[in-house]
Amino acid sequence: AKPRPRLGAALAALDGVVGLAGVKEHVRELTAQVRLDRERRRHGMPVEGGASLHCVFRGPPGTGKTTVARLLARALGALGAVRDGGRVVECDRGALVAPYMGQTAPKVREAFDRASGGVLFVDEAHALVESDRDAFGREALDALVKLLEDRRGDVVVVLAGYTAEMAELFSRNPGLASRFPHVFDFEAYTAAELGAIARGLLAARDLELAPGAGAALD
Repeated sequence: AKPRPRLGAALAALDGVVGLAGVKEHVRELTAQVRLDRERRRHGMPVEGGASLHCVFRGPPGTGKTTVARLLARALGALGAVRDGGRVVECDRGALVAPYMGQTAPKVREAFDRASGGVLFVDEAHALVESDRDAFGREALDALVKLLEDRRGDVVVVLAGYTAEMAELFSRNPGLASRFPHVFDFEAYTAAELGAIARGLLAARDLELAPGAGAALD
């Protein structure tokens, strides 16, 4: 069996990500809630809210949603909230929506099967339903909502996408909001944070900025 990741290591890696102060705080709050719920169960006490761990990551592109999803999965794996050591299965509309009616629901089930015991990360989830006439996208969304209940406790789902577009997606199925109690807002990076990211990428490749080039990043 694969060794369970350590919570401290996962949170330390998260702290090493540039920016995202609000997201980091939310992750810590969620992991604290998971630990509390675990203790309540151990003592035979009820757990409030059904203990759903499904999450929505919303914000502009390029703000680290995939990175945070992987680290969150590691943290949940460390706490035993997912069985398979924090494994993440990443997908998008292309992996969930079929070109013919009746083929989409099996594709969504297949994605849940692959993510069994771990985290299913749906990137650009706002694109699942492209318009009111997108029957295939609606089929995917309906199948996802059903599997959230059928596979409760087996798969943690993270839907990621742009803020306004995610609001529109949730308006298309009234059952979505109650099933995703954890909403993380990712803010655009500041100029200083982008400079720090650039320097970090260079350092990871044993490179450094030419004299005077640093001013252009500040």
